[in-house]
Amino acid sequence: MKAGTVTASIAAAVMVTAGPGGCTADASVGQKAADSAETLVATLTQASDEAAKAGSAEVELSVTMPDTGGKPVQVNGTYSWGDGLAMEAEMPAEDLRMEDLVADGTITYRLVQGVCYYGIDPAPSGPFAGRTRLKVEASAVLGEQGAAGMNAGDNDPTAGLKSLKWAGNVTEVGREDVNGKSSVHYRATVPADKLGGTKAMFGAVGGSGATELVSDLWVDDKGMPSRLNQTFGTVTVDIDFLSFGVAEDIAIPPAADTADITEAVKEGRSAQD
Repeated sequence: MKAGTVTASIAAAVMVTAGPGGCTADASVGQKAADSAETLVATLTQASDEAAKAGSAEVELSVTMPDTGGKPVQVNGTYSWGDGLAMEAEMPAEDLRMEDLVADGTITYRLVQGVCYYGIDPAPSGPFAGRTRLKVEASAVLGEQGAAGMNAGDNDPTAGLKSLKWAGNVTEVGREDVNGKSSVHYRATVPADKLGGTKAMFGAVGGSGATELVSDLWVDDKGMPSRLNQTFGTVTVDIDFLSFGVAEDIAIPPAADTADITEAVKEGRSAQD
């Protein structure tokens, strides 16, 4: 298990929660001029507000950044943000270089109160003997400032949408089908200086030096986001919102079941820098 792949996995889980939105789309897609930038921004802001009220969402997302070597890291699961930010998801063990820690090729992933827990098969001996979770504090990868941005009070999987109130160059691309939902595709850019603590978090995982966030958002006929693609420098996040309001209790695993590898990840990260 290498520090770089742990970096990628943690970022994949937290980018949606604290991050702004955007993805560079294919230039061949025809755009039509916005009737009114203010009207389109208001539409996007309304979609953000309605999604945030849901309190939870089932999502499929992938993150690509320098630490992943250009390969997207997949995270599929449920976010809950009503009583504090939490996530329960599954990730391919191969993406994390944890194939030797699980028999079925899948790592269960839990994010609670800024700490990441990776489910493993209990080992009969060695440093992880009897433990079923590896624990990593997000600050080990994102740094203190980046982790603080993730833990800010208004962060949830829809928080990236909130940045769109600062959007410029807003266009309506057209209507498209997203996971069986007829949705309107919008595109916008947000200056980096409007992103607050989120800018630091993106910078911690390879997005330093970017001057703007490029956002593509699809809004369904109920006014809810169905897809959000994000690009900030060399970091790209693609999110599909499958459903909202699917709240579940995501608890901190018992301490007796965990092995804390935070310091090892910090040391590995320092060796890379």
